[in-house]
Amino acid sequence: MDNPGSIWGPKPSLLGIGAALTLCAAAATAWFATADDAQGALLLGVFTAAAAMATGYGLLIRPRLRADADGVHVRTLAGTDYAPWRAVHARLVSARRLGRDSTTLEIEFDDVSEEPRLAVLGWLDLGAEPSDVLDDLNRIRPT
Repeated sequence: MDNPGSIWGPKPSLLGIGAALTLCAAAATAWFATADDAQGALLLGVFTAAAAMATGYGLLIRPRLRADADGVHVRTLAGTDYAPWRAVHARLVSARRLGRDSTTLEIEFDDVSEEPRLAVLGWLDLGAEPSDVLDDLNRIRPT
């Protein structure tokens, strides 16, 4: 049976909301700057920069995770990490943070030729529940 590949990344709707929020914050920063409110303009400027960086990061790393019959690709700002299936170990990790349970998908690349690498991906990175992504990875992985 031929296993088709799959891709996961931040949801386009979230990136669109981030872009709209960035534009609104930039407009508010300009308005506060012309209204002689330096503290308000500074605060909104910092928020605008943070929103722009988060949205830009989400756009640059799409797709964050790609898997096919050959192996797994994880995209980062530094490039794309690839490992064949024989060197990939994926698992779910649940932890309680700030009073909330969170589940992440940990993908360890254990190539013999290189130093082991670890990618930790959450719901925002994947655009889907990590448990569903792990199920898909197990389905795609050749037997």
